[in-house]
Amino acid sequence: MINKIKKVSIVLLIVLIIIKRPIIIGAILESINIWITNIFPSIFPFLIISDLIISTDLINSITKYIGFIFNKAFKMSKYSSYVFIMSLISGCPTNAKYIKDLLDNNLINKDEAIKILSMSLLYNPILILTITSYLEIKDSILIIIFNVIINLLIGLFNRNVESNYTNHVELKPKDFNIVLSISKAIDTLLLILGVLVLFNALSAIIPYSHPLITGIFEITNGIKEINFIDNYDLKLIFTGLLLSFGGLSIQVQIKSILKNYNLDYSLFYKSRIIHLILFLLFIYFKIIMFTN
Repeated sequence: MINKIKKVSIVLLIVLIIIKRPIIIGAILESINIWITNIFPSIFPFLIISDLIISTDLINSITKYIGFIFNKAFKMSKYSSYVFIMSLISGCPTNAKYIKDLLDNNLINKDEAIKILSMSLLYNPILILTITSYLEIKDSILIIIFNVIINLLIGLFNRNVESNYTNHVELKPKDFNIVLSISKAIDTLLLILGVLVLFNALSAIIPYSHPLITGIFEITNGIKEINFIDNYDLKLIFTGLLLSFGGLSIQVQIKSILKNYNLDYSLFYKSRIIHLILFLLFIYFKIIMFTN
């Protein structure tokens, strides 16, 4: 029965692709434009920088003091703090790349990888300020701050999730290969582009258009559509909803980057529900407290 449903779904998808070919082509071109203008410039430098950090003992300096806080507050190794700090600047899905680097070097295990992934659904602040230009600047900044606080709260909620971490492993400096680093960065960015194109195309063939529906597939386009809503409070609420979920596109990008490790993502998805509830509460109180 399930196999028949799959076959019918594939046939329907092919028919929709043929019927809506111009719309899909437009979605693909839009995806490439987003990738060129937003994603590539904001992510590529950090992919190279992260390889530079891993090739030296700079990561040990970064995690020396903040790592202690993560160790005590969240029951994770000091290296998890590196993922959070870098994600504060560059956002996701580069958080998955930082986690992969730590896994590749045996600095964290798979259980700890999911714990830090669950509390690092962060976004590049410059990107958020740019794509939420429909909000007042103070509200865009407030949303960025809310998101950081909520991720930290999620870390506290997941504190007692067993991860069997260790602080006795030290990263040894190694040679930095610029050609290999660029090659890996391009591979990651092309993977992100492929996922972006897929979900934008799927979103384009859905007959009903709404910012939340579009954002479930791809968050950037969903947030752009919020601009056309008249009610300002709804703009705030919808922005919070999309940022807390992240969109299927980002989630698949993260899983694609970490595909070699066969992680259990149940904690990550549970954390997104907590993220959603807390974001709505924060925005609700913001609206209640500051509405004249």
